[in-house]
Amino acid sequence: MEIPHIKIKEGSNYDLILQLQSLYGGSIKDQVYKVSDELFDIEIRYFRLSEGIEISLNTISFKQDHRVTFIGNKEENRHLCFRFSYKGDFMRGHPFDHQETQLTEGMAIFDTALTFDVLMRKDQVHQWLGVRASSEVIKSNFLIFADYFGDVFNTDKTWMIYDHMSLEIHLLLKELFHLKELDKPAPVANSLIIARSSEAIGLFYERILSREVTNEKFIHQNDLEALLQIKDDILSTFEHPPSLEELAQEYGFSVSKLRRDFKNVFGTSLHRFHQNYRLEQAKISLSTKNMTITEISRMYGYKSISKFSFAFKKKFGKSPSEFQNL
Repeated sequence: MEIPHIKIKEGSNYDLILQLQSLYGGSIKDQVYKVSDELFDIEIRYFRLSEGIEISLNTISFKQDHRVTFIGNKEENRHLCFRFSYKGDFMRGHPFDHQETQLTEGMAIFDTALTFDVLMRKDQVHQWLGVRASSEVIKSNFLIFADYFGDVFNTDKTWMIYDHMSLEIHLLLKELFHLKELDKPAPVANSLIIARSSEAIGLFYERILSREVTNEKFIHQNDLEALLQIKDDILSTFEHPPSLEELAQEYGFSVSKLRRDFKNVFGTSLHRFHQNYRLEQAKISLSTKNMTITEISRMYGYKSISKFSFAFKKKFGKSPSEFQNL
């Protein structure tokens, strides 16, 4: 049985909503788009911060498997997109297999010229914060991005910067996706969304600035798709991820090209990327779950609590017990 296939052409947030409404109906009221049918439940809260800058809070729950294709738009209406995943990961690389691939919280910046496919599984809930800035806004008002990224809109190649979700941004997103429970009036809620979105971008940008900048950030679409699949493979286990050599052979890269391209997108080596993910997730669990340090260390693949404590303190400057007692 062929699964439903959603095709959405990239553009502004409002363009995406209008495409969904034309395909599946639903209502737009008070800057919230909602649709609920036998296929999925969608709620997108959106507003325009200023001309060319949009913010959206997105929640999608699928009632059956779906293939989703975001079709890159290189010709017009290009945007720089910030995506912060609170639940699930829309930047997964394995679209049609790897059913057990773990849904990882992550954050990414990319040009909407990028095309990518994902397979959304039945009963999965995806929530993310999206911020989009048009190419005109970036070129005229955000020269700091041009200083760092270069002319990101003037190329036939694609690019992406991806990182793990930090605890600080996770907590910002948690507040945003629990606004209903806070029962705030719309002006207050919108002010919170603007403030927390700005904080998230600032924290993400701080992490980006610590990366080594190269002139080879642009990557062919097919190579980028393979890198996202490799990211999934690395994060599919906490203990023994595939080696650089194994992944290079499987995906048709030379070892040197995979090492270089992976670092351009993810900011570090494959080994360090895997290690950072385990530690970032452990930090979030220490802050949000009622679990012992021993339980958390085992959850994230550390057989020795002393090794976990050493790695945690080396990365965050505090031991797990010191952090948990803050």
